[in-house]
Amino acid sequence: MRSITRRSALAGGAALASTLALASCGKDDEVDTEAAIDSPDENVITDTEDPKIVQEKTTITLMSGRPPTTAEDWDDVACVKLAEETTNLHVDFGLVPLDGVGEKRNLSLASGEYPEAFYRTSISNGDLAKYSSQGTFIALDDLIEKYMPNLSGIMTKNPTIRDGLLQPDGHIYSLPQIYDPEFLGMRYMFKLWVRQDWLDRFGMDIPDSLDAYEAYLEESVKSGPEKSGTGLGFVADGINSLVEALLGTFEIGNQGTDVGTIDEDPDSTGKVRFYPITDGYRDLLTYLNKLYSNGLIMKDIFSTDAQKVNALGSDGLVGSTYTQTPAGFFGKEGEAYTAVAPLTREGNPEPAWHAVRSEVASIGQFAMTDRCSHPVELARWMDWWFSEEGSKAFFMGIEGESYEKVDGRYELLPKITEAGSIDEGLEPYALYLGGRYPGLANDTWFRGVETTDQAVAGSELVEQYALKDVWPKFTFTEEESLMLTSVGNDLSKHLDESRSAFITGKKPLSEWDDYVAQFENMGLEEYVQAHQASHDRRNG
Repeated sequence: MRSITRRSALAGGAALASTLALASCGKDDEVDTEAAIDSPDENVITDTEDPKIVQEKTTITLMSGRPPTTAEDWDDVACVKLAEETTNLHVDFGLVPLDGVGEKRNLSLASGEYPEAFYRTSISNGDLAKYSSQGTFIALDDLIEKYMPNLSGIMTKNPTIRDGLLQPDGHIYSLPQIYDPEFLGMRYMFKLWVRQDWLDRFGMDIPDSLDAYEAYLEESVKSGPEKSGTGLGFVADGINSLVEALLGTFEIGNQGTDVGTIDEDPDSTGKVRFYPITDGYRDLLTYLNKLYSNGLIMKDIFSTDAQKVNALGSDGLVGSTYTQTPAGFFGKEGEAYTAVAPLTREGNPEPAWHAVRSEVASIGQFAMTDRCSHPVELARWMDWWFSEEGSKAFFMGIEGESYEKVDGRYELLPKITEAGSIDEGLEPYALYLGGRYPGLANDTWFRGVETTDQAVAGSELVEQYALKDVWPKFTFTEEESLMLTSVGNDLSKHLDESRSAFITGKKPLSEWDDYVAQFENMGLEEYVQAHQASHDRRNG
């Protein structure tokens, strides 16, 4: 039986320590991951300039979440075959359907029968804190520094990425999903759009203010598509879309969208605030209530789905929407749309664009456990996917088979783009499909709706107004995470229900003070304090 020193540190008693020890018996009982990091065996090639990782083929065992858009057997995917040929490592992915991988991961951790690493299983911040404090997830700092030059180089160039990965104890336990800072289509993914052909017919300019946007929506509803005489105003898959599009106009969400309803208090540098109780948010709801009451927002926006929105857009009935690119979802009708710059309002004549993503799109998509017999090998294998060769393979497959270079730019072959969908075409070649991956996405090798001409043009428009300082998601201690799960759920429910009621008019805005008081009674102060503590740790 292996040593349980690290895993029993949090046991709190001899009986529980014994239980943990028994649970850890079985496969790989004698694994000493730390020793394997400090003194790799002779089979390991530690020279990171050599793409080959081991002399004799070695197998590493993972648990991996399989998005339904990926191949049923990843061993058959061309980029996986290339990785094995290049590195001499065979990976047993341990595929689990994505919709059930969280439960299976948690069961394996609770039983002590877990793999060498978890891959694409969306480990929550709370679980990262919990299992790293127990020693189940191991710190990756030394491995990154010594054996992951590609990822290290990316983080050196963009320190925000390292900041976003650091847990409260100052160590890194997971690898990131990264959006290259210069990848405009991803950083400024969603934009507000209006139909240029309708503007021309109405004799209107592209809206630049709240009043002008409202006037355009009124005309769209009154006399939108010629074929029916009646159009729709703002249409989207959920009211979150229009709220996000107007964050900058109402001077809230001033640190980007990845930190949710937290931003920086403009009156106190370094202090966080919960902006849904601010005057700016109340003004935003007042404006949306006016639009909704006048029939300028689709009535079922609180319950609609993307399929219905795309159908309405494809039928040429939508005056305005908030998406990556209308042409990517509305077909030919979508080509008529043009992007809108941040709308001005009285008191804010030069608004910024606040709907900006952090470079750290997500963490928790890879974590190495103390059962890893091959930590150096696995670190080098993961780093290969952050290299140019690995990234191109991960996103585009194999040159000459699924993509080629055209006029200096990598392009997918017609057999991929002309399949039922790009996902279907790339399934035998690439692995990024379905998202939730550790890796680097940029416009050199990522091909999706975010890289189409219309999407890029919209991104370039808002980029000139965009926030420069964007926060990655907060990280929390185990205790903070437990509190946030409980209090945060209550706050989110109250926020969602109240927002819908205020916008539809079911709750008058004269009840604003009661709305705020309910947040305070639910533990808002403690909620904000936890975010402040996380912010202070990151910047201390």
